[in-house]
Amino acid sequence: MKNIPLTYVLTLNSPFRKSLRLWTGKNIHTLRHCSVKQMGHALIEMQQHVDDLQAPVPTPSQSYSLNRSR
Repeated sequence: MKNIPLTYVLTLNSPFRKSLRLWTGKNIHTLRHCSVKQMGHALIEMQQHVDDLQAPVPTPSQSYSLNRSR
């Protein structure tokens, strides 16, 4: 199964109600409101993506240089 990237949007319902809504979809035009069950899964997935972005980038063992002879 192919891993399709999802778009996440977290919104505040209104200034008077302190509730959040989470919307997910393949792109901004196909967003759907998450159910309570889906929200837990989506938040875990979002946290994993944040953790991956914050992970240190391994340095290559041998030195790599761009083509500087030009």
